[in-house]
Amino acid sequence: MMRSLRSCAGLALAVALIAQTAVAQQRSYTMKTIGKHSDEVLGVFVNDANTKVATCSLDETIKLWSLPDGKELRTLTGHLGQVNNISFSRDDKHLASASNDRTVRIWNVDNGTQEQVLRGHTAEVIGVYYSPDEKGQFVASTSFDKTVKLWDASTGLEIKTLRGHTMQTNNVGYSYDGKFLASCSDDRSVKIWSTDLGKKEPLMTLQGHNAPVLTALFSFDSKYLATSDQDGVVKIWAMPTGELIRSINAHSDLVQDVAFAEDNKTLATASLDKTVKLWNIQTGENLLNFNAGVEVWSLDVTSNAGQIILGCADGTVRMLNENSAESGGRAKPKGGK
Repeated sequence: MMRSLRSCAGLALAVALIAQTAVAQQRSYTMKTIGKHSDEVLGVFVNDANTKVATCSLDETIKLWSLPDGKELRTLTGHLGQVNNISFSRDDKHLASASNDRTVRIWNVDNGTQEQVLRGHTAEVIGVYYSPDEKGQFVASTSFDKTVKLWDASTGLEIKTLRGHTMQTNNVGYSYDGKFLASCSDDRSVKIWSTDLGKKEPLMTLQGHNAPVLTALFSFDSKYLATSDQDGVVKIWAMPTGELIRSINAHSDLVQDVAFAEDNKTLATASLDKTVKLWNIQTGENLLNFNAGVEVWSLDVTSNAGQIILGCADGTVRMLNENSAESGGRAKPKGGK
């Protein structure tokens, strides 16, 4: 009997050590509100240098904030409808925005002036993403008109239109090696396209989601693609093969936005279920489960995920600061989210 008890005690100690290890791997954050739009915040994007974050809103405006302190710097106005998404250029000098007014607009970050209005979509523009090259020559966009478009950001000229989705397209991601675009749609598919200007047919179609796919984002090393859907499911695909390597039942409500940290394995997700989570995509381990107390439409992270910036349904912009950690981190490799 004593021998059995000693065995149980040893097992209990082992379990306790495992639990302690698991706890040690968890990350903890403190939340604060840094400012507010007058309506729901639909997009968040941290710049390459981790010095600014942009937010966009149903209130038709874009706001720029400083990092790591979260001071409001400037409000950009000009869109004639809600602003659905934003993207910094690689050099952080320009910002692209997508709106229900059917335009993509290019802004000068330093002075807030509008430099280009890109017209060509025939319905609301939902997704926008700058190319990862130093010049930031191209911008990709998606629209409820079911198309993906590629633009020359400096001239405002439409370069090519990609067709293949059978329902509205919701978002677009640009691979950081510059080779691929990923678009996602209410048709429950993700399509991979070549950035080669002469190619217009999809390279592959990724199937596996059972609900409208709301976002698609490449890791910084271009080896992974993360997608999320209306049911709260997040899927991780190996690129460029398109192999599904992990499916995570991440949230109990839709996931509109995800963000990679620079380690290419830590993924942040946020949902209308009011939670923000961090995941190790290689193991599926949940590293953070934070109740923000408000529905979250959008998020982005600094390079080391020391700060997580949230765009919320009540119009607030909130910041999660990691406890006992530097908030910024090194600049992101090859720009963007």
